[in-house]
Amino acid sequence: MLDDKPFMGHELSIKLVFVNSKPHYDKGTMIKIRTGLCIALTGIALSACSPIETDQGYRVDPEQLALIETGITNKDGVEQLMGSPSSIATFQTEGDAWYYISSKTEHLAFLPKEVVSRDVIIVKFDINDVVAEIEDYGKEQGTEIEMVERTTPTGGRKLGFFEQIFGNLGRFNTGEQ
Repeated sequence: MLDDKPFMGHELSIKLVFVNSKPHYDKGTMIKIRTGLCIALTGIALSACSPIETDQGYRVDPEQLALIETGITNKDGVEQLMGSPSSIATFQTEGDAWYYISSKTEHLAFLPKEVVSRDVIIVKFDINDVVAEIEDYGKEQGTEIEMVERTTPTGGRKLGFFEQIFGNLGRFNTGEQ
């Protein structure tokens, strides 16, 4: 019951009327909508199957690599042309060796990554820090190393589950010794 007085403690009742507002399409329009949706969903599904490519490491520029001359270019010149190396040889016998490593991987959705290409350029220096040799290795020259899954046993006592959980009960460290 509503009257002209301000709303103070009175109940307000609203009647909602729902009208059947379904859009009406003819059969030809429905077929066109379904066909469009099928094409759109197929396109989305196919685009999800495209491989994800990842480039990592140093990108080799053949023009810069050609500017490095054996017996003439020194370490500073190599660093100016190619930048700092990905890795430097740990064990030096006759001079340093700088490694420029790059790889390209590819994977689909949740599948493991697969190495598509790998390039390792080794710049070897002589004792006077002048380029002695440049070597270029691709994925084909590399070898796969199989990881060993064994673990090395440690000495001591092996604790069970409950010994690990309740092992320190009653052992308090007050900080005074």
